[in-house]
Amino acid sequence: MTHTFSLTIEKHPDGYLATFPALPGCHSWGMTYEDAVKHAQDAVALYIRTLAARGDPLPVEAAGKYPVSLSITVRTTGAARRKSHN
Repeated sequence: MTHTFSLTIEKHPDGYLATFPALPGCHSWGMTYEDAVKHAQDAVALYIRTLAARGDPLPVEAAGKYPVSLSITVRTTGAARRKSHN
C-alpha cells in the first residue's frame, strides 16, 4: 500500500521545523531544509510503524486540506489500517 502525506517545513531562526498536519504529533527538526526533510522521512516511517504495532488505524489525508511544501510517499504493509481524516 502507498500513502502520501503533506509535509510542511517552517523556517525558524535556529533551523527548520517539519510537520505532517494529518499525522498528529508527527514532526521533526533540522538545522538545514534538507536535514528537516530527511528527519521527517525517518519520523513518518517510525510513526506508521508505531501505529501498526499498536493496531491503530492510519489517518488518510483529505485532498487539498493542507498547504503543501512537499509530500512524502510511504509504502506500508497490510498491518497499517486506514482511517478517514476529515
